[in-house]
Amino acid sequence: MFINLSFYFITLLGLGYNYSVLAFPLIISLVGLFYGGYMAYWVLKQDPGTEYMQKISSLIASGARAFLSREYKTILPVGTLLALFVGAVYFFGFNSTTLAFMAVISFVLGALGSGLAGYFGMYITTRSASRTAQAAKKNGLGGALSVSFRAGSVMGTILASIALLVISVLFLLFVRNQQWAEALIPVAFGASLMSLFIRVAGGIYTKAADWGADIVGKVEENIPEDDPRNPGTIADNVGDNVGDVAGMSSDVYESLVVVVTGSMFIASVFGMQEKFYFLPLIIVASALLSTIAGLQVVRGKAENAEDVMKKLNFSLYSVTAITAILVLGFLYYFFGLNTSSIALWICDLLGMITTIMALHITEYYTHYTHRPVKDIAKQSVISPSNVIVTGYAYGLMSAVPVLLTVSAVLGISFYLGYFLIAYPTPVTAGIYGTAVASTGLLSMAGIIITLDSFGPVSDNASGLAEMAGLTEDVKKHTDVLDAIGNTTKATTKGYAIASAGLAAIVLFIGFVYEVVKRSYVGLPVTKIIDLAFSSTSVLNPDLIIGAFLGAVLVYTFSSRTLGSVSKTAMELVQEIRRQFREIPGILEGKSSPEYEKAIDIVTRHALAEFMFPGLLAVILPIVVGVFLGWVTLVGLILGTIIVGFPRALLMANAGGAWDNAKKFIEANGDPSLGSKGSLAHKNAVVGDVVGDPFKDTTGPSLNPLIKVVNTVSVVFASAIVILDKLLGTYSLSMSPYLTAAISHLLF
Repeated sequence: MFINLSFYFITLLGLGYNYSVLAFPLIISLVGLFYGGYMAYWVLKQDPGTEYMQKISSLIASGARAFLSREYKTILPVGTLLALFVGAVYFFGFNSTTLAFMAVISFVLGALGSGLAGYFGMYITTRSASRTAQAAKKNGLGGALSVSFRAGSVMGTILASIALLVISVLFLLFVRNQQWAEALIPVAFGASLMSLFIRVAGGIYTKAADWGADIVGKVEENIPEDDPRNPGTIADNVGDNVGDVAGMSSDVYESLVVVVTGSMFIASVFGMQEKFYFLPLIIVASALLSTIAGLQVVRGKAENAEDVMKKLNFSLYSVTAITAILVLGFLYYFFGLNTSSIALWICDLLGMITTIMALHITEYYTHYTHRPVKDIAKQSVISPSNVIVTGYAYGLMSAVPVLLTVSAVLGISFYLGYFLIAYPTPVTAGIYGTAVASTGLLSMAGIIITLDSFGPVSDNASGLAEMAGLTEDVKKHTDVLDAIGNTTKATTKGYAIASAGLAAIVLFIGFVYEVVKRSYVGLPVTKIIDLAFSSTSVLNPDLIIGAFLGAVLVYTFSSRTLGSVSKTAMELVQEIRRQFREIPGILEGKSSPEYEKAIDIVTRHALAEFMFPGLLAVILPIVVGVFLGWVTLVGLILGTIIVGFPRALLMANAGGAWDNAKKFIEANGDPSLGSKGSLAHKNAVVGDVVGDPFKDTTGPSLNPLIKVVNTVSVVFASAIVILDKLLGTYSLSMSPYLTAAISHLLF
């Protein structure tokens, strides 16, 4: 059915035989949606547990739904205005009503796809915790693993399928227009906008809820984590889903859309053959098919954490191997067996290997079986400051191997294209090689999001087992999954950051080329590339000014998101204290807390706090491009990537290391440090609290920041060039005043 439907769609559009190969991504995207839907059906058919477990699960689901609903309503007016703005820019910039309409459709579908992926994922994961806990009760660790992993697979397969379907359909609809590539780019901007807002607001929510619940519950009232007497407990569990499911999925969805559309855009503007624009779609479709196959290995019995990790790792390696074989087959079909096909295959392979390396590097710096976390734990016997300084030092060092890996992959893939493909010119082929490597990295999105979404399901199941008072045997199984879920959540953050960096670089190259082409109309590709290199020399003062502004943007954004967590957490603390004070019998377990009020407070304040950093990331590039010139904007983008990329790694990994140093002590990993309640544990808790907004709010939020700065610049490139020419000397004379105004706005 899917095969006939896909071929009929392509035939209906009147496209030639060459385009029939695109039936493959269309078919696989539909198969992925069907598979995700079937997995959702299977999970929801499982036993949801006792009435009390269902009640808690329902509260978490309704809280998550309320947050997403209110967030989407908040984004709607901003998105509507930006959609109209995009249409106006394309109408006046390209003098085409058709192109303006196409751009608006792209923008809307990009944002809608991101929102739908987040909604479907949240819908399943919030309803899976009670079923996972009940499966642990009835079928042990293996049964609980099957439910939680399949719940995660719903998010992974649906996310990749929606991205692939949206881009494939838009490409097939637009390709008859000469400027189809420009019309396709707004889909990345729409995805970036949603990702930025969901990531920032979700990050603020999840850590504010966590802080608030822990400060009053653990510290002031001395009650355990996930205790049903704590009014902030449900908000905390909701936060696990809005931050680690909706936030992470929108982030990786955005990266996938950005890198695929960016690669197709580069192939088009460089004047490459059709098969070069098909290739990114084919790579992603191959990986999605491989993901569906690789998910099947995670089943059967599991006796301990080691068994579970073996199954998860085998699934990841299976997906990588199957994808490599499929992509090699398609490259042979497109190019035959020659240096071009081998070079492109190695580029794709390098991207997938980077995925595995990013996961393992992050695991080394954040897991308590390795030296960094053990060193942090040992420092906890002295003071909290030792914990924080040691963790920060390891966080700084953790960025080094990832940056070296990404640099090596970019360099190798560029020179593979430069020397072995050399079409249409060596430089353009080299740039396309880096785009293919980036696509290879992002093609793994399905399995990575499955591993990530498995984490919050397991976390919620562990908390629910505690709240429902299940037996120690059941809690032992859910705790094993929780510990593994924490590991997968930490390691997939490293992947998300690496993917954001590579996606941003691909689109950055596309922006520089596009803006030079629009500034010097009618020049051949080789001349445009020469001008791009000469105009963006590091000796150009405009570029240096822009780079510093990029650093300013990253640090301002980081400051505001960290401060927002603190403000929102204090509002929740006041509410929890009020409930303990005014509602008699909560601490004795005789009356129920008002969970909904706590959820509502965190939701309202998180959404209020995310507006400034979110709008700043969208507006500043446009202002800089118009008033300070496109070269300054190139510097802004470059500064944002170079400063934001390593800073995201630092914050995510330092936070993860502090968290696991505390858990290492709680697990009595080193008897000399004591366990819960010891001096070392109390000092480690301070590091964990500091690290929470590092790893779950600010660090992950830098990913969409560095991408949205790129997407907004490419979308508004034509307007920036036109206005820059119109303003001319006036914009230069105004630059000192504009810089002062920006400084006043930020500080």
